[in-house]
Amino acid sequence: MLWQKVENGQLVDTSAEGTSASKKREPGKLDKEDFLKLLVAQMKYQDPLEPQSNTEYVAQLATFTQVEATENMAHTAESLQANALVGKTVIIRPTNPVTGETTYVTGTVDFVQKEGSNIYLSVGGALYNLDDLYTVADTEYMEATFLADDFEKTVAQLPNADNVSLKDEQTFKMIREQFDKLTDYQKEFIQNNCKEAWDKFVAAETALNVLIAIRDEIAGGDKDDATSGEGDKGDGEGDKGDGDGADKGDNGEAIKPTE
Repeated sequence: MLWQKVENGQLVDTSAEGTSASKKREPGKLDKEDFLKLLVAQMKYQDPLEPQSNTEYVAQLATFTQVEATENMAHTAESLQANALVGKTVIIRPTNPVTGETTYVTGTVDFVQKEGSNIYLSVGGALYNLDDLYTVADTEYMEATFLADDFEKTVAQLPNADNVSLKDEQTFKMIREQFDKLTDYQKEFIQNNCKEAWDKFVAAETALNVLIAIRDEIAGGDKDDATSGEGDKGDGEGDKGDGDGADKGDNGEAIKPTE
């Protein structure tokens, strides 16, 4: 005895559930299976008094073959696209089938795996359907994005221009050295996409440089004063030496010791 699923008093055809469940289909889009079903139904329910000619069937079969070839070509193009993604940085946007929540996963495609008509990308040790591919990003762009994010987090911990002090000198010096090592593209990316953080850093760095200049000026003045004192002391010793020479000169020639 055959059993068939019934919903709302109607028989439900479940013969294609196994094959269609694993494959996503766009609403209103027909594939080769649909064309084949339509052709079979047309042959089954045609008017026996006015049957369709063989020419019409041949034309429909040709259409079916064309649809199948187009579908195979599209699948081949998908495979080539997936293979070209190996080593590329991508952003995957999978949707949780239970909660419907959408998340974003960024990483490098390690390999491509095919299972039936489905194609999966390996990203971060997990497999994601090719249909969940959201963006293919340039490697340089992604690196600049990560650097910009780190820059914003670092600057957020720094004092602003009104509160900066000499104790922050080494921190600002280190950030400036790291920034100067970046490529021109990365520098421009940070300046254009992290404008608020960049303006804060430049303003605080400028205020800090003023404090450093004042400190160095004061230190340089103290050093000049110390050098001037040492010179005065030397002049005194020189005067003392001149005095001794003058006394000897007043006495004339040196007196010989008494025998």
